[in-house]
Amino acid sequence: MLGRYTAHGALAVIMLVLFMGNFHLEGIASASGATSGPRVSFQLNISGAGLTDISGRPYYRSNTTSHIVRKAKMHTAIPERPRLEIVTYMVQPGDTTETIAEKFGLQPTTLQWSNPELEKAPDLLNVGQELTILPIDGVYHTVDVSDTLSSLAETYKVSSETIASCQFNTVSASGELQEGQKLIIPDGTKPYTPKKVTTYEGPVPEEANGSGYFRWPAYGTLTQGYWYGHRAIDIGSSEGSAIRAADKGYVSFAGWTDIGYGYLVVLDHANGYQTYYAHLSNIFVVEGQAVESSEVIGAMGNTGNSTGPHLHFEIRYNDYPTNPLVYLP
Repeated sequence: MLGRYTAHGALAVIMLVLFMGNFHLEGIASASGATSGPRVSFQLNISGAGLTDISGRPYYRSNTTSHIVRKAKMHTAIPERPRLEIVTYMVQPGDTTETIAEKFGLQPTTLQWSNPELEKAPDLLNVGQELTILPIDGVYHTVDVSDTLSSLAETYKVSSETIASCQFNTVSASGELQEGQKLIIPDGTKPYTPKKVTTYEGPVPEEANGSGYFRWPAYGTLTQGYWYGHRAIDIGSSEGSAIRAADKGYVSFAGWTDIGYGYLVVLDHANGYQTYYAHLSNIFVVEGQAVESSEVIGAMGNTGNSTGPHLHFEIRYNDYPTNPLVYLP
């Protein structure tokens, strides 16, 4: 009786193994011989269903070999291919020079130095405006009658060979350039010249001395940071949002500009610092007026060259734009 139970138990174990492990049984279990127990003869054929490695990827066991190998992962990596031509991009609502450059894998200065209108004011765009997008970083130059390879190399701080060997340029073996010819100057640079906007020449109010400590002029989202061609920060929010003086000072300019700022307020803090507040929809101060820190001086807008409501905010020291994020808490 015990031998029968033992044989039945062995068969049950085998069936359980078959069910759990997906094994294939080749043989017959015999219950003869109580002392030796049942003899089970079978061959295991592991299909590998459900087996994974430590990273969760499946294994399988070959039917013809005894080792375990990793299952092939069918994935083809497609390398990123460089652009080989100059393209045109149309400015969309909400675009900035910085975000457009990022779309094409370029530095913002490349857009600035490839589009004459941006060179004057690289952060000021119009929706629908068409921009020239180079395939590599650098300067896009239109050859003048007096230009030579050596003069361009000196102007843009690169070597003549860099210009002549650029795959996007057509330069004769003699190095002669044709008037009106367009050249890409790889990694070329241009100097930065800040623009001053102020008209007030009256007396400075005695109470206008700033503290040198600045507060955020508006609530919203930082939509563009400070970079070589954009010596300011842009704060985006809803049109009409309050714009406040970043520090105590007096109004040295308040009104419309023709250089892309739209409605602009400039505060002089009588300590070497000036702050610029651009693209306003409304202005609540006048030139010569003393203002306190945090006083409302205008309303956020979308005037001038702008692709959406935001405040263009500059902090200048002795008329030279500095990074506002260095000063703001």
